[in-house]
Amino acid sequence: MTPTTRSPRPARRIDRRAVRHLAPSTGLELRREDWRDAHDDDLALPVADARASSAGTALAADASEETARRRLAEHAALLPIATARAAARFIGARLREHPLEALATLASSVLAALAAAWLPRLIGSAVDLVTEGDGDALWRLGALIVVAGLLQAVFSALAWAQVSALGQRILAGMREDVIDRALDLPAQTMERAGIGDALSRVADDVDVTAKAVTNVVPTLVQTAFFVVMTLIGMATLSPWLLILVVVIVPLYVLAARWYLPRSARLYRAERVAMGARAQGLLSAIHGQRTVHAYGLEGRETAHVAVLSRAAAVLGMRVIVLVTRVVRGITVTENIAIALVLILGYVMVQGFGAPLGIVTAAAIYLTSLMWPMMMVIFTLDDVQSAGASLTRMVGVIESVDPAVSPGTEVPRDASIDLVGVSHAYGTDDDGAERTVLAPLDLAIAPGETIALVGASGAGKSTLASIIAGTLVPRHGRVLHGGADLAHGDLEAVRAHSSIVSQDVHVFRGPLAADLRLARPDATDDELVTALRSVGALGWVERLPQGLGTVVGEKGEQLTAEQAQQLALARIVLQDPAVLVMDEATADEGSSGARVLELAALEAARGRTTVIVAHRLSQAKEADRILVMADGRVVEEGPHDELVARDGVYARLWGAWAS
Repeated sequence: MTPTTRSPRPARRIDRRAVRHLAPSTGLELRREDWRDAHDDDLALPVADARASSAGTALAADASEETARRRLAEHAALLPIATARAAARFIGARLREHPLEALATLASSVLAALAAAWLPRLIGSAVDLVTEGDGDALWRLGALIVVAGLLQAVFSALAWAQVSALGQRILAGMREDVIDRALDLPAQTMERAGIGDALSRVADDVDVTAKAVTNVVPTLVQTAFFVVMTLIGMATLSPWLLILVVVIVPLYVLAARWYLPRSARLYRAERVAMGARAQGLLSAIHGQRTVHAYGLEGRETAHVAVLSRAAAVLGMRVIVLVTRVVRGITVTENIAIALVLILGYVMVQGFGAPLGIVTAAAIYLTSLMWPMMMVIFTLDDVQSAGASLTRMVGVIESVDPAVSPGTEVPRDASIDLVGVSHAYGTDDDGAERTVLAPLDLAIAPGETIALVGASGAGKSTLASIIAGTLVPRHGRVLHGGADLAHGDLEAVRAHSSIVSQDVHVFRGPLAADLRLARPDATDDELVTALRSVGALGWVERLPQGLGTVVGEKGEQLTAEQAQQLALARIVLQDPAVLVMDEATADEGSSGARVLELAALEAARGRTTVIVAHRLSQAKEADRILVMADGRVVEEGPHDELVARDGVYARLWGAWAS
C-alpha cells in the first residue's frame, strides 16, 4: 500500500517531546510554563523540512523521531553522572594534591582584591585634599593611587595565570583519568552506552571544562574576592554605608538564587543531549553504506535533527533566562544609584560627613555593580562547566580503575568455572534475564574446547567470562587455580588473551601495531610471528614492509589480513590461555581455510576456547560444548557427539551436506 503524506506537526512539538524524554534520567522537570518562557514560536525550527521531502521519508522520519526520543531517555542512564557534592569533593581532593600552588594562587587573588579595594579610599581622600587645597599631599596621594593601580594589575595578572595553570594541571590529570576509566569499562557497558556518550565526555565535556578553567574560573576567583573586599571596604568606611550593603546585596542574591538553579538544570540536560547527538551522528556516519543502500538518508537526517533540536531548545531557554535576570539586575542597579545619591546627600548635609567619604562610597558602589553581575554570570558559566565536570567525575569515580583486585597468580594453563552464571538486567517482572545458567567446567592445560550453538545460546558470554573480560553475576572463575576476582591484574592479563571477530588496526607502522603485544620484540621475531599465521607474504608486498603505515589514513587491510595481524600478536604475546570468539566469522569461504590454519597455529600449545562459527573448527577441538538457551546440552569430542545422534549430530549433518 502506498503511504499517504501527512501534514507535518509543528516543529516545536517535536523538540518538546524530544527534550522532555530527558527528564527521567536527569531529574529535569520540563513544565508547561517553562516552555512558555522559552518562546516556543521563536524556537519552532523547521524539523518538518528534514522529514517531508516524500511520503516515505515522512514515515521514516516518524520512526526516527521515536528512536531519537527513546535513545535520549536511555542514553543518560547508561554511563554514570556524579552529584555536584561528589564533584566538589573530587576537586577539593585534587587541590590538596597541589598545596603550594593553591596557597600562592589564594594569596595573589587576595592581594589583587585588597589593592582594588584600596583605590576608592585613596580617590576619596584625594577629593578631600582638593577641597582643602593641599597640593603637596595631593601629589603624594596621587603617587599612592598609581602604586595601588600597579599592584592591582600585577597581582591580578599573576592570580589569573596561577589559577589557569593550576586548573589546567588538574584538568590534564582528569582527562587522563576519564580516558583510562572509559577504557576500563566492560565491553557490554560500552556497547549499551554507545561510543557517542564516551566520546562526548572525553571531547565535549573536557573542552567545556577546559574553557572554563582558562577563562571563567580565573574571572570568578578574582571577581569574588573583589566583591568581598569591596563590601568590607564599604562597611569599614562608614557605618552608614551598611544600609547600601543590606539593601543592595540581597537583591543580587535573590537574582542569583532565582537564575542559577534554573540554568543548572538546563545545562545538565544539555550535556546529555550533546552526548545523544554525538551518538546519533556517529551511528549515521559509521552506517553510511547501509544508509545509502536502503535509502535511509531522510530517516537518519530527521533522527539527528531531533537530537540537535533538543540541544538547541535547551540553549535557547538559557538565553531567555539570561534576558530576564538582566532585566531584574538593571532595576537593582538603578535602585542602588538612587540610594547612594540620597544617602550621600543626607551624610554630607545632615551629618557633615566629608565629601571624600561619599565619593569613595559612590566609587565602591558603581565599581561593585559590574562585578556583582559578573559573579552571577560567571557562576552561570561555571554551572555549565559543572555539568560537564559531573559527567567526567561520574566516570572517574564510578568506574574502578584497572588495579589488581588481589595477588593470586595463575600456576598453570588450567581453567575452572565453579557455579558460574550470568544475567543482563531484569525483565518487566523484575526477574533477572538469565543468559547463562549455572555451570561447572574444568579445562585441562593445553586442552582445546569449542563452543557451538545457535545465535543467542550464550557462547560469547561464556567465552568472555572465561577470558576474564566479563565478570559473572554468580560463581568463580579460576585460571591456574587463581581466582580472577582476587588475581594479580598484570599476571592475569599476561596469562590469557582474547581474539574476537572485531579486530582494530591501530594507525601507524605495521611493526608498531604488532609490538602492542610485545614492545621489545625484534624485527626477526615479528617476521617469525607473521610467517606462522601465513601473513608474511602480503606483508612483504606492502610498500615499506613492516614500516608501512596501516589503519586510518594508511594502508587499508582486508578483514582476513586484520585477523592474521591479531593472531600474529597472539603469537608474540604467547599467553597460556587463548579465547577466540568467532575470530574467523566475517571471512568468506575463500579465506576461511587460511584463517582457520592461522588460528590453529596461534593456538598451538595453549589452552584454547573457540567460539566456533564453522563446525570444521569444532571438529579439531579436543572437546565440544553444545549450547542452547544458556545451557550446555551436549559435551564430548566430535566423533562421540556425531555417534550420539543428538543436537550436534544434526548440526554436523546440516553443515556437511
